[in-house]
Order: sequence, then structure tokens, then C-alpha cells
Amino acid sequence: MKDSPVPARIFLTLTNGKTSGEEFIALSGTLYRQNLIFLEPRELRRDKNTLELTVIFQDVQSFKNWQKNQEVQQVWNDKFDKQLAAKPKTLKERDVIIEADNVINCNCGKTKFLILQGRSFRFTDELICNNCLNQVPYSKIPHNIQIEDWQRHYERVYLNWLDSGLFEKEAYKELTNYKYGKLNKQGETIRKLLSEFLKLLFTSTIL
Repeated sequence: MKDSPVPARIFLTLTNGKTSGEEFIALSGTLYRQNLIFLEPRELRRDKNTLELTVIFQDVQSFKNWQKNQEVQQVWNDKFDKQLAAKPKTLKERDVIIEADNVINCNCGKTKFLILQGRSFRFTDELICNNCLNQVPYSKIPHNIQIEDWQRHYERVYLNWLDSGLFEKEAYKELTNYKYGKLNKQGETIRKLLSEFLKLLFTSTIL
């Protein structure tokens, strides 16, 4: 049984203070796929040449040993060595109230098809079983399918449509262009890859 979650900040000190360091935003995605952190909150702040990534580790071992994870080493070690002035530092947050959803993964064994969503709802996940409506964790999906990256891009466009008068028309056009829209074409590619990998039919929700 896992022990309590650990809220923490990961500090990344850039060797070159003029670079943006934006690619390190994806570090949280790697940690999530490896079941090291909870998905939310996801935040990256910058103070001069130091980046601060706020995460909640699933347990103490994940907090202590995330840099030893095989995929973290494979994907990020080269960037850590070349772009950072020192190894990442991980510090616990204090006086933090953690609100974590009770996530239930699909183990029903009766799945006939999976539902792939373009964005996350409060009451469902991005990839869910049609029978039990529980989630299929991204840790079961190969990294090259890039389901989380696509979902995050879709959600950003959706929020532009929902919240912004400036980009509302452009975002709506992209979301509803089912045949030629970039987001929907990428979603269709991911749907086919998931079908081939999991040997299951998929359906997708639009808007």
C-alpha cells in the first residue's frame, strides 16, 4: 500500500538564462505517465534562470527516486546535462492542502470499446471504458502515441473557444472542422494507433 502523497517543487537551473526552457513543461507529462505524480496541479514558473515545476508525487519513494526512473533517464538526462547548470533539486512543500480525486482504473475485463475524448471533464477521464466508465491509465499506452500531448492541445483550443471573444471564431472553426481540422486529424491518427495497440474499437467525443 502506498503512503501519503507528497507535494513538492522541482527546481531546474538553466545554464543559459536567455533560453526559454519551455520544453521542460513536458517533464510533468513524463512523470505522470510513469505513475510518479498526480496529473494536477500542473504549473511551471520562472524566476530569472530558475524554473519551478509544481507537482504532487504519489508517494515518498516517487518523491525521492523520480530521477532514477528508467524513462525519465532515457528522455531527460541529456537535457539535464546540457541545459541545466546542476541536477534538478526536489523540495517538499509545507502547509499544503491536497485535494486528490479517487481515481479508479478499469479492471472490469468486459470492455467492448474505449472512449477517447478531446478534453477532460470533471467527472470523466480522457480515455475510459464503455462498460465500467473507469479510466485506462496512460502508463499502459506507448509514449509514441502521444495521447496526453494531443489532449492538452485540444483542451487549450477548447478553452479559447469557451473563454475568449478574441479567438472564439478561430477556435470554434478548428474544433468543428472534423474532416480537415488539425486537432481532429491528429485525434483520428491517435484513435487508429490505439485501436491497433489495444485491439479494441474506439469512439471519440467532439465538443
